[in-house]
Amino acid sequence: MCSKTQHMKIADSRIIKILDRVSGAVFLFALLVLLIKICSSGAPALSNSIKGYEVNDIYVTRQVAPDTTHHDPNKTLDQWFKKTTVVQPHNKALVHLRFKTYKELLNPAALLFQLAYYSYYIIIVLAAFQLKMFFGNLSRNEVFTKRNTRKLFITGLLFMLIPLIKSIQNVLFIKAVNSLNLNDSGYAFSYSFRLVAHETVFGVMIIVFSLVFKAGTDVQRENESFI
Repeated sequence: MCSKTQHMKIADSRIIKILDRVSGAVFLFALLVLLIKICSSGAPALSNSIKGYEVNDIYVTRQVAPDTTHHDPNKTLDQWFKKTTVVQPHNKALVHLRFKTYKELLNPAALLFQLAYYSYYIIIVLAAFQLKMFFGNLSRNEVFTKRNTRKLFITGLLFMLIPLIKSIQNVLFIKAVNSLNLNDSGYAFSYSFRLVAHETVFGVMIIVFSLVFKAGTDVQRENESFI
């Protein structure tokens, strides 16, 4: 009586199949968001605007006279300790910018901002696409290959680029608003340029993972040549 030994392949893993579907859904969602950002006006119809953009993580400061009302510091501190819920407000805001005319929309400062704005979403779409292709290769039992190593490495780089592009976008946003005198909100805008964020850490982890895959690819190639 003969017995067959079946070796389970990674393509047979339910987890890999789920990750392939999930990464595909994430890619389609990111692509849909990008298309909506490009094709929609982004501004309410009643605002009579040609194009609108939403930019977050902008530091805002109200442009009003300072509060000269006297506050008892001891009383304020006593209330701070006795309260059950303490709120510490931050001055970061989501800012809506609306271009009313094509002259504003096509101004060089505005065009640079829009280029950075769409680049941010394009990078996210490309990163999601690379992950979709990676898990697609795994679902076809293509594991330790140069393509997978390259896709992981590119994905890591794209994630590391996200904070950089986001910072460039916000800086150009403030420059466009100031150069075109579009700020009628009563707030002053500012932004601190940063290169490191959560996406940076995630990108470094993916790059390290790609190096592990590269080592696995080299070992597999040596074993195949030896056989």
